[in-house]
Amino acid sequence: MSNEIPDNVKESLREIGLTDYEISIYLTLISKGPMDARELSDASGVPYSRIYNILTQLEKDKKWIIKEEESRPSRYFAKSPDEALIIAKKQYNDNFDDHSNLIIHQLTPIYQSHDTPIKIALYIHRGRDVCLNRALSLINLSKTAIYLVSTDFEFLDIFYEDIRKARARGVTDIRLLIEEETLEDQKFSKLLKKYEEIAEIKYRDQLFGTSIIIDEGEDAFIILSQKFFEKQSYFGVVTDHIAFGPAANYYFNYLYETAKLAKFN
Repeated sequence: MSNEIPDNVKESLREIGLTDYEISIYLTLISKGPMDARELSDASGVPYSRIYNILTQLEKDKKWIIKEEESRPSRYFAKSPDEALIIAKKQYNDNFDDHSNLIIHQLTPIYQSHDTPIKIALYIHRGRDVCLNRALSLINLSKTAIYLVSTDFEFLDIFYEDIRKARARGVTDIRLLIEEETLEDQKFSKLLKKYEEIAEIKYRDQLFGTSIIIDEGEDAFIILSQKFFEKQSYFGVVTDHIAFGPAANYYFNYLYETAKLAKFN
């Protein structure tokens, strides 16, 4: 049997939680078909004194095999690899969720009791073109959603074509938040009428800068322009902290839900 099953398959089975004896039994059943315990012991090399414990593990706990109760002695069948792996994955996920909830519940209060600073990488993108390219790359990476806040006509004008293409490829959740005063600008209003065909637009007061959030917080990018830092030109901010995207998404939703829907005639 060792010549029939590649070693890398056995290693993969180990990596997902099967022991060497369990692997031997499962692969024997895969290769040779249903067998009783004595036949399995002889064919797989698993000691007969251990065979029933391992069969019980594979049948009851890991659910990789089936026991035929009607026959005497009982015979064992291998489940198909795809079915066995679906079961194994579900068991792993359920087990992981149970343990992770316990760990979070028990350890988070202890962790938060210490005022320990967290080191994160903060990346600064300097210059108009660099910031624009980073923003456009996010738009082009989006799969389900684009949330955009901007008070900058130039940025919105440049973003439009890529956002239109994103909509055409299936990104249907597109939301644009603008500042109320831009509605009085004729040039701005003309551009927003184009956006209205591909996005839901809302407005409110006291917005600043430009931010792009994709796929409901999967990634985010914030751009501050010369208006805020005259000597610094444009610069964008992004961080590798896992909470950056979800936090940006949460804040966007707060602003968006409390904004008013824009309509253009």
